[in-house]
Amino acid sequence: MPRRFLRAVVVGVLAAACALTPSPATATPAPAAAPTRIMALGDSITGSPGCWRALLWKHLQDTGHTDVDFVGTLPPQGCGFTYDGENEGHGGFLATGIVRDNQLPGWLSATRPDVVLMHLGTNDVWNGIAAGTILDAFTTLLGQMRASNPATKLVVAKIIPMNPANCAACAQRVVDLNSAIPGWAQAHSTAASPITVVDQWTGFDTAADTTDGVHPNSTTGIQKMESRWYPAVVAALPGATAAAGLHVSGTQVAEATGAAFVMRGVNHPYAWYPAQTGAFADIKSFGANTVRVVLGSGQRWGPTSAAEVTGVIALCKQNRLICVLEAHDTTGYGEESAAASLDQAASYWISVASALKGQENYVVINLGNEPFGNNQQVSATWASATSAAITRLRGAGLQHLLMADAPMWGQDWQNIMRDNAASVLSADPQHNTVFSIHMYGVYDTAAEITGYFDAFRTAGLPLVVGEFGNMHTDGNPDEDTIMAQAQARGLGYLGWSWSGNSSDVGYLDMVNSFDPASLTAWGERFLNGANGVRQTSKEATIYGGGTADTQAPTTPGTPSASAVTATGATLSWTASADNVGVTGYDVLRATGSGTFTQVGTTGTATFTDSGLTASTTYRYQVRARDAAGNTSATSAAVSVTTGAGGGTGTCRIGYSAPPWGGGNGFTAGVTITNTGPSTLTGWTLAFTYTAGQRVTPPGWGATFTQAGGDVTATNLTWNGTLAPNASTSIGFNGTFTGSNPAPAAFTLNGSTCTVG
Repeated sequence: MPRRFLRAVVVGVLAAACALTPSPATATPAPAAAPTRIMALGDSITGSPGCWRALLWKHLQDTGHTDVDFVGTLPPQGCGFTYDGENEGHGGFLATGIVRDNQLPGWLSATRPDVVLMHLGTNDVWNGIAAGTILDAFTTLLGQMRASNPATKLVVAKIIPMNPANCAACAQRVVDLNSAIPGWAQAHSTAASPITVVDQWTGFDTAADTTDGVHPNSTTGIQKMESRWYPAVVAALPGATAAAGLHVSGTQVAEATGAAFVMRGVNHPYAWYPAQTGAFADIKSFGANTVRVVLGSGQRWGPTSAAEVTGVIALCKQNRLICVLEAHDTTGYGEESAAASLDQAASYWISVASALKGQENYVVINLGNEPFGNNQQVSATWASATSAAITRLRGAGLQHLLMADAPMWGQDWQNIMRDNAASVLSADPQHNTVFSIHMYGVYDTAAEITGYFDAFRTAGLPLVVGEFGNMHTDGNPDEDTIMAQAQARGLGYLGWSWSGNSSDVGYLDMVNSFDPASLTAWGERFLNGANGVRQTSKEATIYGGGTADTQAPTTPGTPSASAVTATGATLSWTASADNVGVTGYDVLRATGSGTFTQVGTTGTATFTDSGLTASTTYRYQVRARDAAGNTSATSAAVSVTTGAGGGTGTCRIGYSAPPWGGGNGFTAGVTITNTGPSTLTGWTLAFTYTAGQRVTPPGWGATFTQAGGDVTATNLTWNGTLAPNASTSIGFNGTFTGSNPAPAAFTLNGSTCTVG
């Protein structure tokens, strides 16, 4: 928290001795190790063009993992830049078909992979093949891999969701298959040939992330897939060290057992009040599962010795609390003249490593509190300084979950952490860093809070709220939204602070004079109020807590329909709440008075359905899911009648424009299909916005121009030719005010297109 304690600065000077060692005798260099051979095995999601592979290859190269060789009998396809793209992504292939035709042994013989990335089963599901039969095929394929290379490492995906227009049952079939994959992997994994499961399903939205309900689009879809493959691939490379104890799992923190752990706790100023050891038990008495402990690294306070750190950890464990240890001396670096750098904080953590090693199940290392002030030039170095500190700690053998605070006094008001967190996470060889935002006066509206949370969820990055309060000198934070949204999303939060704040910010004390029987207004709100600690905290399973989550989310609101066309409609509804966090929604549809069946999934409270029949009445319901698989009751139904249709039948347009950022922005995706009998050589798409929407140049896949509400998109050189039944995807970012209805009609080269 900015400038919270006005205390005397104790400056310690640490001397370090350097030892010089003689140069070793010249030795013959060892031969270079062979590169790790990686096969991407799948269907068209992997190979046509499968540009998530291109992003994955580039990500590996950019983060120093250059000794890899992507292998396969199929050549790379165009993804906008040169990459190592050989693969086994065979369009239309089934896992059961590959087994039936005995195709994999030949591919293995030709490529000899060390690691196999397998995203298979989509076409099996599409053909109505049962999950058990698909897994039997997986078992056969695994046996063939091990026959080729007994040390094969298999990384198998829970496949992305699907919602094709011609398969209403496919969405649930994918759920059934994905539910069975972890158990299959656990049963067949061995020490010599391990199997890792990558969750490509959770948070993947068939409306926003695919071009057709099946294939990932060229923006968010392939980016999400790559971001989920990357840590598993890095972990499979030679010399990789798996994260121990508490660790990042997707966007969440998990324990060594894999159980999700959602921090609910309090900040305690140990460095200034080391005698207040009873605070640990008092904090626990309100149900907290975590305590964030202020330590000193020696530049301004302390240093807190290794012996003291050992004692603090013992107090955490004695009181069944996860211990987040933070070096406070970095607060406001670049603006506060006495503040320590992150490099100095890293030196401190290394100096107390003896107290930390072996405590990975219980301890999170918070690199440095609010490590930069408002000096923009200095704060701009946040990513490089944080990455360097992480590298030093990993090099010293500290394998703990790390926590990185935001710059700008922790509030990231210029979005430096938001925009650079992915690169910092990539710099961690264990991919085991969670990011911490401090929410004070900058976050005084619900839109600002949800917008920041949305950005991390969309990017697939882990986030916690490391500090916040109910008021502050720089503004009045919206603590109700912070707590409610954190609870709904399964995000950890830690309130500032137990007691002992200086008089200018004394309102942030939760108890008076460290007395748990004397709660302040903030303490009562935070500990006992709605979405507070007592109501939502679950003890870590390492202490025997964390009983199975059996509580279902609340029922979603009744959907409302917008942008209804002859062949599609967009639904939105009031989001559900959950004791841990809602992970997604199932969308169910019935034709007329018929039976409801699941037609899609979405990670947000909106969904666009397509491929509908003109002049037809449909009914929709939605239900919510949480990470434990609990489902809510279905919502009330809404009826939607599609338009009368029209169009020449020579082109078809798919259009979606989901909002982003919690404000007035949207990302439009447009799929153009030539449904006529002749090849198009050059095209111009035209449509009209009626609610003042504006296209933000430049867009992708086309050259966009706008005059008033009229928008035109002209082909680029590489996608100007469209054969019959061929498609191309284009898109752009835009803004709106009020509502964002879809265009009523589209024309391609002057001819009206079918929409949907």
